[in-house]
Amino acid sequence: MLLREMTNYWTDLGKIKYNDALDLQYRLVRARKDNQIPDTVLFLEHYNVYTIGRKSEPSNYSNVDVIKTDRGGDVTYHGEGQLVAYFIFDVRINGKKEIRKLLENIEESYIDMLKSYGYRAMLYGEPGIWIDDHGQKRKVASLGMAVDDYVSYHGMALNISPEVLEGFRLINPCGMNSSVISYVDIPREKAIHSLIDEFSEHFGKFTQVESRNIIRIPF
Repeated sequence: MLLREMTNYWTDLGKIKYNDALDLQYRLVRARKDNQIPDTVLFLEHYNVYTIGRKSEPSNYSNVDVIKTDRGGDVTYHGEGQLVAYFIFDVRINGKKEIRKLLENIEESYIDMLKSYGYRAMLYGEPGIWIDDHGQKRKVASLGMAVDDYVSYHGMALNISPEVLEGFRLINPCGMNSSVISYVDIPREKAIHSLIDEFSEHFGKFTQVESRNIIRIPF
């Protein structure tokens, strides 16, 4: 069991297989319900993989093999050049589930972080974060989450390198032409620490926890 502190947790898992990260999330959801951990953000990168959510359209991913998940949304790609953040959060406020408020706080955190690096970031139709790229709207982050009773999991994937674009070309991400996908040029470590600063404004203080301590949380 982790030390119980009056703060939220964040950790960097590095590169991890999608199914391993999903299994870990399920364990952390149970741990959050049992108050073994506070609200926790997992930063990571996946080995190249395509996943589909609860509202997927097969014609959008006919050229690739996919993993079916219980998050919201359609098909997306995870791989090199992407910073993924999963949110194991209690979504209740004053005893009431406030899922929309959680999503708004996450979206606002990403928008403010990107603006601090000079990007004109915004919401634009489809869930996720977009930027204004010389008059064209480009999607740089995809959002897809799920809630088990009152604890959230899954999260946001931010494209931080052009390497990620090749993977998107084989699908219609969230039903859109892959040409709308772009990236932001922000070093991974800087992106993490800038996001933690923004998350702290909405969710309270965060403390870094070694990844091995997170992974050792029992079933």
